[in-house]
Amino acid sequence: MLDTYYEVISKDPAYRFPMGYVKETQTGVFIPSSIDIVRQTLTQLIEKKIIDPTKPFLDAGCGDGRIVALASSLGIPAWGIESDEELGAMAKQNLINLHSLEVIKDTPAFIVHGDFCSDATYKVLGSPFSDFRTIYNYDNNYDLLAKKIAEDANPATVYVLYSGDESSENFMGLNLIDELVLNDQSGRPHVDLELTQAYVRIYRKES
Repeated sequence: MLDTYYEVISKDPAYRFPMGYVKETQTGVFIPSSIDIVRQTLTQLIEKKIIDPTKPFLDAGCGDGRIVALASSLGIPAWGIESDEELGAMAKQNLINLHSLEVIKDTPAFIVHGDFCSDATYKVLGSPFSDFRTIYNYDNNYDLLAKKIAEDANPATVYVLYSGDESSENFMGLNLIDELVLNDQSGRPHVDLELTQAYVRIYRKES
């Protein structure tokens, strides 16, 4: 149902931007993550006990809210932060719609407007950055986010970095603990620049 919902809205003219279903913002370009690839990632990380599904999850730069919705649908309490007001409003509406469709049920799923590297955003959100134990990002100011995780996150916080780039990054204070090369297996049409193959790198903050 989640995949179908986002497939339908991506084709709706009301949800299209000048670049299609991608958008250039002040902090980067919004390109939707493959829901199937991220679902595979989260499922594997839960099975390997790398992430704890009972602990809060943050999508830093959440775009249309799809990964927040996905995490919530898997029973992971999830929050998203988006700096672009139009995308943030879209994400909030999508969560409302997905609640009404019962794709999202009792597990928390929230969107907040702001800069995911700013402490002021977490004051608005009502939870300190250190509360989040899994942090997801799709190649958007990922180096600044890695620095914030190294400085402000709790030890053992997991950083999930989704990328189309084969070369991995090293971040001070974080250890690369896993790397997944995944293909979208959904068989669904893909949205504009959405990656059908991705390199998902898993880092953990040093203890």
